[in-house]
Amino acid sequence: MDWLYLIIAGLCEMAFVVTMKLSDGFKRFWFSVLTIVFMCGSFFLLSHALKTIPIGTGYAIWTGIGAVGSVVMGMLFFKEKKSVAKLVFMAMIISGVVGLKLTSGV
Repeated sequence: MDWLYLIIAGLCEMAFVVTMKLSDGFKRFWFSVLTIVFMCGSFFLLSHALKTIPIGTGYAIWTGIGAVGSVVMGMLFFKEKKSVAKLVFMAMIISGVVGLKLTSGV
């Protein structure tokens, strides 16, 4: 169950970054509220996941999901530049996350 918490926490991190962008510097009320909700949810779920998952592994996976997800969302919805280099570096993050999971022992 803790791994599910960690994955959902990472998705919430990605969501809070996207809603923060949409909040336009916290000028748009509902996107600002969503940013805070997703942020709190992300930290809450991460804290529960870290009860059994090693802190280094959990934190790296959480940030990896958020980072890769945010880059993908930026390219899909915010017209950010797409490049082979971005895909290569995202693949490196994903391979690091998978490696940490495989070596975590839990």
